[in-house]
Amino acid sequence: MYRLAMGLVGNEYDAADAAQEAICAAYQKLNTLRNRERFKPWLLRILTNQCYDILRQRRRFTESDAIPEPEAPGPEQRMSDVWEAVNDLNEQMRAVVILFYYEDLSVREIAAVLRISEANVKTRLSRARKRLREMLEVENHEL
Repeated sequence: MYRLAMGLVGNEYDAADAAQEAICAAYQKLNTLRNRERFKPWLLRILTNQCYDILRQRRRFTESDAIPEPEAPGPEQRMSDVWEAVNDLNEQMRAVVILFYYEDLSVREIAAVLRISEANVKTRLSRARKRLREMLEVENHEL
């Protein structure tokens, strides 16, 4: 949950707040969950909504250029480059990439979490992969 929140809000304090709020909200509404097998996508949807709420509030108070970059997970430079490239994606692509590659959700589960069609998930993943490839190739050429 924290990894997804960090990827979406880019700030460890906001990520921790979003995760905590999502857990509290899920606990309060656990009786509304009809299918226990769908718990993870349901919880991640709540977390995603919390992150988007934080981003909306942040936009009211700061300019997007003033938002600090999230810290890269892991010590390896290559992983750092990939993480930075993922964070440079727009919100829609970034959310799909994080849910697919970092949270190991299926296309169907991502569609449920983000409330979009499976075709839209596939399109966003395809565009995100293409964009990441372009961004990482540019970085490699600059080195």
